[in-house]
Amino acid sequence: MVQLICGHNGTGKTRRMIELANSTVDGIQGKMVFLEANNRHIFDLDYRIRYINTKEYGLTNEDQFQGFVCGLIATDYDVEEVYIDGLYKIAQAEKDKLEPVIERLEFLSEKFDVKFIMSVNYEVDDISEPLKSKVLS
Repeated sequence: MVQLICGHNGTGKTRRMIELANSTVDGIQGKMVFLEANNRHIFDLDYRIRYINTKEYGLTNEDQFQGFVCGLIATDYDVEEVYIDGLYKIAQAEKDKLEPVIERLEFLSEKFDVKFIMSVNYEVDDISEPLKSKVLS
């Protein structure tokens, strides 16, 4: 399953994701990973959540991002949830690239039983119809 948290900069998407991750970590059997394009929130997350600053890996586009996520899952078979804070900041993916990235994440989610929660810098009305059903209310 892929779920989206929508909103423009400054609307609290990151804070919501951190709260969701921290409140969910006790209820999962596997591991949880939080991807972000900096180190700003490393101390806001529960110590059991693996925090990855994606800028350290030099990701510059959505293909590299997808490869990174595949490697993350392949390396650790018991990853259960992955939080992705700001696809645009991580992979410089514009709105027209959003749907293909989410389709790939959906494939990975089904194949490897991983839940993805991702923030995007768009309002719900700005994303395509097929993606609206993935928005986390």
